[in-house]
Amino acid sequence: MPLPACAPGRMALFFGWGMVMQIIVLHPREPRVFRFRLTRLRVVLLVLALSALVAAASSGVTWLVARTQGAPEASRQARDNAYLRQNLAVLATRVGELQAQMVRLDALGERVSGLAGIAPQDFDFRHRPARGGPAAPALSSELTLPELRDELTRLGQQAEHRADYFDVIETALMDRQFRERRIPSVMPVATGYDGSGFGARIDPFTGRRTRHDGVDFVAPPGTPILAAAGGVVVAAEWHNEYGNMIDIDHGNGLKTRYAHASKTLVRVGDLVRPGQMIARVGSTGRSTGAHLHFEVHVNGVPRNPGGFLNAAAPAPAPESLASAPVPTDRTAIR
Repeated sequence: MPLPACAPGRMALFFGWGMVMQIIVLHPREPRVFRFRLTRLRVVLLVLALSALVAAASSGVTWLVARTQGAPEASRQARDNAYLRQNLAVLATRVGELQAQMVRLDALGERVSGLAGIAPQDFDFRHRPARGGPAAPALSSELTLPELRDELTRLGQQAEHRADYFDVIETALMDRQFRERRIPSVMPVATGYDGSGFGARIDPFTGRRTRHDGVDFVAPPGTPILAAAGGVVVAAEWHNEYGNMIDIDHGNGLKTRYAHASKTLVRVGDLVRPGQMIARVGSTGRSTGAHLHFEVHVNGVPRNPGGFLNAAAPAPAPESLASAPVPTDRTAIR
């Protein structure tokens, strides 16, 4: 079919038989002709290629937009995760510190309760105390991370204050216990009776009124003599009037004397406990019979031992008391 006239550099479209599109391009300076034939199949393929290109471009644009918008969100999540990890490490450290403080408080509580004479079953420091009460959903709320951190900090401070408080109480109780152990509160003999009290009396040897600086406990010869309080032996010697004599220094100017013993069982410098056997009852020195002459001195001044011993419970009788000989004289005076 002949070509129609067309200006050079122009494109002409012709449709031949069978709906075939033919594109003719004329060169402006050369007598060259470019022909393109478009069949139905080529047209369909071209439309599909263009559609795929548009879809790919649209998907790329959507991905770029989503990436641009998701970057701040991912960055924020990364910062939140780092913040949570950092705070979890801090909270784990605080929990470890609180556990150590709780162990210390448990140990202090047990020692303090023991010093105070509290029964172990009254305060069980190894088990969590029981708690309860009605629920109040309207007033409850979940703890935030900063609130939890502040609560742990507050608990740590309270634990430190409680530990300091327990330390002070323990020191005070130990000091009180130490002082009590140095106060003559143990009966120096487990058996016997007061044959002559403290103060003015008639001397059994001269018949004259005189001062008696102690208390006489009449007891069978060989009866154990016990330390009325803890202290250090400062004298264990023979005295012309006191016979076999023991002096114990309890500190703070307090001293006790045990006289007329048949045998002394401690030496100078020995540290004795309250209730420890230090001698045996006898009748040595200026004495009319087997007894213990017991004195209490405060800063060198004799004091009535009854004021210290009245609140004391009788000491348990040692087993060796059963073998003590029967007394032969119960009129011991000095």
